[in-house]
Amino acid sequence: MKKLLFFLFLVLNIITVYACKCKTDPLAENYLAADVAGIIRIINVYGENAEQRTYKADIKFEKIYKGKEFQTLNIRGLIGNSYSGACEIDVQPGETYLILLNKYNGEYSISYCSPKYRFDMEKEKATSEVLEKAFAYIDKNKFAFIGLQFATCFDELQKGDKSDLSAIKNFTPKNTFAIYKVKVDDHSKIKELTPVTTFGDKDQEIENILRRNMIVDTPMFFNHKPGEEFLILLLYLPDNANTKYGEIINFEW
Repeated sequence: MKKLLFFLFLVLNIITVYACKCKTDPLAENYLAADVAGIIRIINVYGENAEQRTYKADIKFEKIYKGKEFQTLNIRGLIGNSYSGACEIDVQPGETYLILLNKYNGEYSISYCSPKYRFDMEKEKATSEVLEKAFAYIDKNKFAFIGLQFATCFDELQKGDKSDLSAIKNFTPKNTFAIYKVKVDDHSKIKELTPVTTFGDKDQEIENILRRNMIVDTPMFFNHKPGEEFLILLLYLPDNANTKYGEIINFEW
């Protein structure tokens, strides 16, 4: 029995040592922090370095939101044999990603933890345009957001495959995104809400759902205090209308 317990102890410690832990920030925070943001297509992968466990990818920008385009991306891992437990990633030619990156030592690199999202330009064309408008607004007003952090929410009352926000009927927004400044209580519930910019349709219903249903998922490693203020970005994503678990009004996508 003691040998079994000792074996389990070793296994658990090995798992702990090699587990990949990522700091995950909201989309808007990643955008503000990045010096380049855009949708890229992987053209080719090559240049594997087995010792450093890295390889390279030639890329093409399908859309650029911020910064300057580049052509080569360093990837953490081995081609076709990357280990996510070590924060490595496997990318394939033809795949597309939204990336929000900063240059390090003169180069751009991605790992499992890097701010990136799989993207389908054919199926998510409307989403790419929503992001363009939201990012442009955030850029234009970034100085007004100094001292505040963007956060996401989750619907604690959700029962089906979509939240109450996405269940709003006859929603025809004039704007494709909305931003709210919120204060939270010690249970991370919204106790005060101030619109910064709205969808222009069903705004009162949206505010009621935010107050009633949502728990604010405060940023990781943030020393949250009751009454703290955060910014909430909502996106209108019609591409998700016929997707199971896809949210039409969402904090990410």
